[in-house]
Amino acid sequence: MYQYENSMTFDSQGQGGVYSANASTGSPNTNSTRQQHATVKRRNSIESDSSLELRGPMEVDGLVKSGGGVAFSGNFAVRDRIEAYGDISIVGDLRCSSRIKAYGNVKIDGSALCVDRVKIFGKLKINGTFEVQGDLEVWGAITINGYLKCKSLTAYASITTVGDQSWYQTEQGEIVHGAKLIQRTNYEG
Repeated sequence: MYQYENSMTFDSQGQGGVYSANASTGSPNTNSTRQQHATVKRRNSIESDSSLELRGPMEVDGLVKSGGGVAFSGNFAVRDRIEAYGDISIVGDLRCSSRIKAYGNVKIDGSALCVDRVKIFGKLKINGTFEVQGDLEVWGAITINGYLKCKSLTAYASITTVGDQSWYQTEQGEIVHGAKLIQRTNYEG
C-alpha cells in the first residue's frame, strides 16, 4: 500500500529539501500499519532551486530536478528524468525510466539503471554497477570500480578501470578522447 503525495517544490530561499521515506505518515498508531505506510513513499515530482537529499525507499512518478546537487540514499524508482545543476550521489539502488543530466559529478555507490540517455558534464565514479540503455556522454574522467554497460559511450577524458574485476562494455561502440587506464590495486584517493 502506498501513500500518495503531491509534487513538492522549494523556493530559492530555502536550504534545500530532505525527503525521508521514514517520516510519520499520519496513519493510526498501530506499528504494523505505520510500517506498511512507511515502507515505500510515493511522490508526483520533486523540484528545488537548491540541493536535495532524498532518503528511500521512494517512488517518484514524475521528475527529480534540482538547482543544486541531488543525493539519493536507499532504493529509488524515478519514472521521469533526473536533472541536477550540481553533483548527483547515489548510495543504494536507482532506476530512472527516462534520462539523467548532471552539470556536476556523478558518484554511484551501489547500482543504477537508466532507460534513456545520460549526459554528465563532470566526472563519473562507479563503485558498483551502472547500466545505461541509451547513450552515455561524460565530459570528465570516468573511474569504474565495478561494471558499466551502455549503448554507446562518448568520453572526453580518461577511463580508468580499478582492479581485475572492473570492466565496461558498449553495444554500439565508443569514442574516447582521453587515455584508457587500468589500475591494478584499489587506491582510495
